[in-house]
Amino acid sequence: MGNLNIPPECEKYGKEIDRLLDEEKYDELATYIESVEIYGQTHSTSEYAVVFYYLGTGYSELANDASKNETDNSDIAYVEYRRKSLYYFRKAISLLDHTDDTKTLFHLIYTNYANSLDACGRVIEALRIYRKAICLSDNFGMAIGNYGRALNFYANIVNDSGHYKELHCFAYRALKKALETIDPNMHLYAKRFFEGLVNEYESLTPSDILSASIVFKQYDLGESEETSYRKWCLENHLFLTPLNDVIEYESAFAHDPLTITRYTENVEKDELSSDQGVNPPRWFAMLNQLKEEFIYARYLCYEGSENIKELHFADKDVKLSLSDYDYVNYSIRLEQLKSAFRLLFSVFDKVAFFVNDFWNMGFTERQADARHIFLSNKLPQTNIALTALYWSYSEFVKDFWPSEVASERDLYTLRNALEHKYVKIHEHPNNYKLEIADDNFYHISEQTLIEQCVRLVELARECIMYLVYAIDIEESKKEKDEDAVTLNIIDFDDEWKI
Repeated sequence: MGNLNIPPECEKYGKEIDRLLDEEKYDELATYIESVEIYGQTHSTSEYAVVFYYLGTGYSELANDASKNETDNSDIAYVEYRRKSLYYFRKAISLLDHTDDTKTLFHLIYTNYANSLDACGRVIEALRIYRKAICLSDNFGMAIGNYGRALNFYANIVNDSGHYKELHCFAYRALKKALETIDPNMHLYAKRFFEGLVNEYESLTPSDILSASIVFKQYDLGESEETSYRKWCLENHLFLTPLNDVIEYESAFAHDPLTITRYTENVEKDELSSDQGVNPPRWFAMLNQLKEEFIYARYLCYEGSENIKELHFADKDVKLSLSDYDYVNYSIRLEQLKSAFRLLFSVFDKVAFFVNDFWNMGFTERQADARHIFLSNKLPQTNIALTALYWSYSEFVKDFWPSEVASERDLYTLRNALEHKYVKIHEHPNNYKLEIADDNFYHISEQTLIEQCVRLVELARECIMYLVYAIDIEESKKEKDEDAVTLNIIDFDDEWKI
């Protein structure tokens, strides 16, 4: 693994896991990993982060193997192994500080963590992690190659032909760059896989076309505050377009074109001949509302986190008491962040309601929420975008290891506190534990609130995009009959948004 400073007693674990993987002895690997887990329980400091990287990698490979089997328990084993894999990669990341000494290990952990996310369908989140690895160093071939591989997969599930072509071009470039990079951590099987994708691209399209510069039309980002807002969204990869998931920034990515691009209805011929035409199905109106609520919440998050300038006029002459001396802040700006958070969290239930309706899952109105829908056995298993929704929502509610809470549990806890309790927002950072304190308040620093709000924007964006792609995947399966009509819906002009 390159030039890593690994404690001598830990190196044996990595070598043995690699040997068992090379020999495809998965039953032995499962047993061996249990002994490594016991060691990790008493060695959870930064110098032993590599042990948790080994565990994450081992469980990821066990999950990959379980996904190929068709036994009665293989699905249960797959989910358990995948959850453990994600948990151990995160554990390794949490133990490390970003220093030059740990850069190579971070590359490896981020790459394998993203690979595990990608394997369960969460390609958007995987791309976010690949970007983090590549930003640490742009000559880590494994990260660049897997980033290209993920873009190749992503291109094939998006529902816009233009984005399809552009994402494939970005994927090809990343794969070529990975193969041209001298990287001691590049596995032979990975290199061959990347070469296979490159050859596939070049067999279909001349390499000079694939290698040509991708020229995007320059868009006007507006003036002053609008420019700042759009740059903030671009840099945080928050626009509802798959092109904002690539590393590069272009003004052409600074908009939200995501929409349902095709929907087929079986209609009677007399409906077609009617002057009024065929009414669009409700899915389009539902998506309109989802997008507008998301975009409004995203803007509130920007306002609350970036526009720290001066007193808002609506806050003037609002009498408040100096009720304590622990640097608690009150302002409309902070209320914008809190409102954004609540709005964003509602996206998951609304997407779930949409899924229940579209796929006729049969849940009543009261039951059609995220917990019932996304975790249900009724959720169609053959649609990869719906699978991604299951794994994404699991982060809020599923414990990925017996003694550990779900990865995004703090977001779930904060949402309930903001909605139903009282939360003090402190000016200075501190190690506040997100639980109700002796004073009957939850406590959080302003910086943590901002970070949590931005994180929730990322997750809500991911959720909406998977919904749209899931619909397109479902539409592609439909058999067309003589009464089937593909509906083309006109745009709602910006001038009408008043």
